[in-house]
Amino acid sequence: MKSASRLSFFQKIKMKYKISVLNENTLEEVFHLRMSAQRFFFTFLLILLIVLILFSTLILTTPLRQLLPDNISSDFRKEAVRHALVIDSLTEEVTVRQAYINTLRDLVAGNIAITDSIFYSDSIIVKEHDEPLLDKSQIEKEFCEEFEDEERYNISATTNNPNNNLVFFKPTIGEIDKPFDPVNGHLGIDITTKPSTPIVSIYQGIVLYSAYTLDEDYFIQVIHPQGFISVYKGAANVFKKSGDIVQSGEVIAIMGEDSSKSLHFELWRDSQAQNPLNYIVFE
Repeated sequence: MKSASRLSFFQKIKMKYKISVLNENTLEEVFHLRMSAQRFFFTFLLILLIVLILFSTLILTTPLRQLLPDNISSDFRKEAVRHALVIDSLTEEVTVRQAYINTLRDLVAGNIAITDSIFYSDSIIVKEHDEPLLDKSQIEKEFCEEFEDEERYNISATTNNPNNNLVFFKPTIGEIDKPFDPVNGHLGIDITTKPSTPIVSIYQGIVLYSAYTLDEDYFIQVIHPQGFISVYKGAANVFKKSGDIVQSGEVIAIMGEDSSKSLHFELWRDSQAQNPLNYIVFE
């Protein structure tokens, strides 16, 4: 009985079947195909094998092989990481630029007045602005307060320029290693500092811009009365965001542990780069 069943199975798969394609109007046979189940199975396997061979050849002989995890080169990985960092940086750039535009809009609309009377509060709360880039810890607050107290009565840190009635603090403690040179495109000064040196606002004002870039690390722009704008580039951390109000000599950022990093400081007035040495005493 079992042998008859087996014989019946092998006979069935060897039986040929006819597939016909007929013209619906004339019932004329246009195409037909005769194939057994056994032949159909082996034909399907052959086609599948050919497709796999072609697909493998395409992957192994073209740049598509770089998509395989084991074949990704170190250069390709570095490039992917770099692009990811650039995308993150651009996303952050769009966010802070929007905050920058909102601050300018409030300034132009008169919602924020740059007068001495408003600089007695630590910050201004604007709903449209983002959260701070970095909150101060208790240790950082104590360090900033101690530094500000030491510098508050440091006469050598400030100067009263005859062209204005503003008394500017020097942005940080250090030596100038690259002076103001607008002819060669250097629109500020570079100040060599010790690791973890605080960066202070040269005068009371409102933070226009606070962001991070791959080339300049953290940097801050602060707008002051009489059309002055101070720019601080190269910080490791910042403590202010766009829209915050800062006091004269208040710590707004801090340098990193890398002693090779310098603070790049720029001073602008009425859209013109100024030589900071004409307004601030760095001795």
